[in-house]
Amino acid sequence: MRTNKVGTLFRSEDMVLVRLYFDRAAAHDTIDELGELGLVQFKDLNENQSAFQRTFSENVRRCDDMLRVIRYLTDQIKGTDHLTLAPSAFHGPGTGPTFRLDDLDGHLNSLEHSLLEMNGNAEAISTQYNETIELRCVLERAAEFFRSAPRMRNSSSPSPGPGARPQRGGRSGLIAGVMGEISALSDAPTIVVDDESDIDVSPNAFNSGFGAAGDSGLRMSSMLSFFTGTIDREKMSSFERVLFRATHGNCFVRFADIGGKLVDPESGEERDKSVFMVFFSGSAVKSKVSKICDAFNANRYVVPEDHASQMTALTHCRTRLADLEAIMETTASQRSEILRGVSQQVLSWTEKVKRDMGIFHTLNLLNYDTSHQLFIADVWCPESAQDDVRNALEIGRRRSNAQVPSVLEERPRGPKDVPPTYFKTNKFTEVFQSIVESYGVAKYQEVNPAPFTIITFPFLFAVMFGDIGHGILMTLFAAYLVRNERHYNALGKRMGEMMKTCYDGRYVILLMGIFSIYTGFIYNEFFAVPIDIFGSRWKYTAESEMACGIDNCVNPASVLPPLAPYPLGFDPAWKSSKTGLIFFNSYKMKLSIVLGVCQMVMGICLSYRNAKFFKQRIDIIHVFIPQMIFMNAIFGYLVFIIILKWFTDYNSAECIADPNCSPPDLKSVLIGMFMSPGNLPADMVMFPGQNTIQLFLTIAAVIAVPWMLFPKPLILRARHNNRKRYMRLADDEHSTPYDDDDNGEPFDFGEVFVHQMIHTIEFVLGAVSNTASYLRLWALSLAHAELSDVFLEKLIYGSVSSGNPIAMMIGFFMWVGATLGVLMFMESLSAFLHALRLHWVEFQNKFYLLHGDGKKFEPYTHTSAEEDDDP
Repeated sequence: MRTNKVGTLFRSEDMVLVRLYFDRAAAHDTIDELGELGLVQFKDLNENQSAFQRTFSENVRRCDDMLRVIRYLTDQIKGTDHLTLAPSAFHGPGTGPTFRLDDLDGHLNSLEHSLLEMNGNAEAISTQYNETIELRCVLERAAEFFRSAPRMRNSSSPSPGPGARPQRGGRSGLIAGVMGEISALSDAPTIVVDDESDIDVSPNAFNSGFGAAGDSGLRMSSMLSFFTGTIDREKMSSFERVLFRATHGNCFVRFADIGGKLVDPESGEERDKSVFMVFFSGSAVKSKVSKICDAFNANRYVVPEDHASQMTALTHCRTRLADLEAIMETTASQRSEILRGVSQQVLSWTEKVKRDMGIFHTLNLLNYDTSHQLFIADVWCPESAQDDVRNALEIGRRRSNAQVPSVLEERPRGPKDVPPTYFKTNKFTEVFQSIVESYGVAKYQEVNPAPFTIITFPFLFAVMFGDIGHGILMTLFAAYLVRNERHYNALGKRMGEMMKTCYDGRYVILLMGIFSIYTGFIYNEFFAVPIDIFGSRWKYTAESEMACGIDNCVNPASVLPPLAPYPLGFDPAWKSSKTGLIFFNSYKMKLSIVLGVCQMVMGICLSYRNAKFFKQRIDIIHVFIPQMIFMNAIFGYLVFIIILKWFTDYNSAECIADPNCSPPDLKSVLIGMFMSPGNLPADMVMFPGQNTIQLFLTIAAVIAVPWMLFPKPLILRARHNNRKRYMRLADDEHSTPYDDDDNGEPFDFGEVFVHQMIHTIEFVLGAVSNTASYLRLWALSLAHAELSDVFLEKLIYGSVSSGNPIAMMIGFFMWVGATLGVLMFMESLSAFLHALRLHWVEFQNKFYLLHGDGKKFEPYTHTSAEEDDDP
């Protein structure tokens, strides 16, 4: 939940349970105003009723159906060129067009029916149009085929007599030519004429007379049938091959290219097609050819054989095409006109229906007092928002002209009424609160880690990602997103998923970039190149291979450090030093331990704040105190000697004079503290009395473990037994092996003890593993620095050393790609996830959600209702 004011993030807001009474006439407008306010969470007072048994279930179902129609209309608008959706006219309760939901429902149903009918007619007309286009192509190609067919005499016809007229070119030479191609069909000169469905090939179809020889020609022409149509070009060879095999060669196939793509009438897809003609004889062959055409999804059309009929059919086809085009244009114009009017109001309708659907959903949660005709609602709201809720009730009553005043009554919380957790956030703190709540929702008024996460999360990220150049790039990207907030807010869901994620986390990215610049100055790296701002404090001399301080180089062989070190960060000389990597590793490893222990101790201190706030004295004495002793006796002491070692000058005259004054191995000191307590070698002593202090800390750490384990469950058991002494004796038949504790939950000593034992073991082992886990700061920082060095040396320095300008250009662009793709994207994502793990596991588990999750405050808002109903 986000408000305009910045509230405290340390603990959740004080919540109150209130009961609202309002008139039935004011119910709709009252819920509308409360949804606009967005500060009340309704309790379900009808938990025993199913969704279908509730009062307004029919209204919800009708709104859902209206949303279905609106989605259909929206899809139709988006699928129409030159149409856009006008913005919604709703800007709050009482704004926008005024219309009744019943009238809108009828109007939407009428629009849906009209568009469905128009789309159906348009689809049917489109199918007829595409079929007619194919028929025109078939007629044109068939006419060409018939005109160019070979003309030859039938070898099986008798020779014409002396008085017979010779056959003229007008006679169907096609039939004779085809008969020459499929002369194997029959040895007999006559075959029974095919059924009535065959194409007419009688002498009337030809412009020539026949004599005695014409009878034989008639018999041969009437024995042939043919199919013509269109088929996909890619299926032509398979189609011809299957026809040949199925008819044993007793067919004649010809194809003609159309020269373009046609829209298939069945699928509506554009395809490359060709016209085919198949000649055959006999009903058995006809049946086979018909089935093969259907199997190949070939579209067949009836084409007359003579030229005059073909020209007549072609003319009729072209006329029909013109008529269909006019009808399609008129239908599209009418449809566009309807959708243009809908596009101006569809978003307003959508918001209106979604708001009303959310209101009906909310009304289903309420009780209705039939005697007083009042709605009763139990809601959670922030204590500071009660006046705003009263104001919303009054505005809703005035909007509806209701006579009965609305009433707000604060109710006492019952033992099972757990208040929800609500933090006031703004656009800056919202993302950090989301990071925390991804782990779990805080218990009511439990300490919230978000205020600390605002600083610690980007800082730990920067420890792993420290580089001035990389930090500048990240800061500029985040600043661009912040600068263009209005633009990206207007885009909303139209942003891509990746861009939406970056935009939501723009303030996290901004802080990560700023902190990365800071740590980059500490590491003294600018795209892996050291910056010598203040001048190096080291110099090389001829007397020694090792550098010495410029102000402390009287004896170069002594290799003494400078008396006045580099003012900010690492000296640039370390980058080119052979021992630079060892120096950086030592520093970053110790820094990781110091930061990790400090953050974990802070988490333990926050557990004290929780225990004090909830008045859990037993947790302060028997949980917080032993945990602080254990953590600081071991790892707090480690941090102390790390810092002490940093501040100790081992090159001073006093230290040089002492043979035991040498930098100790801190790992050996810590291990020897437990493996051989009280026996500290002289060369490991860092301060007077160190041996005694280490022995004392070891004993304290050992005592802290049973202190965490035993007292708390034993004290809880003693309290429980003391309460039982003053309880009224119950009948044996009503007695149970468990009795309730202060929270009304059954008390079981075994369960309490096991829980405390698990918590103790988890803390003791976690103190070690969590401290080691912070070494990921060192590992990721090292990986980032080494990758930057590799890309710089191999791509930039390597290409420059070649002396080739083209190689330099290629190397530069490869370096840019590697920097953006690997370092700025992959490495930053890795560092982000590791920082997230350190906060969730190492920091928050010390104090957060120790007694279970809380319930997130989920107020009713129109925005949430609209998002829930989005498809």
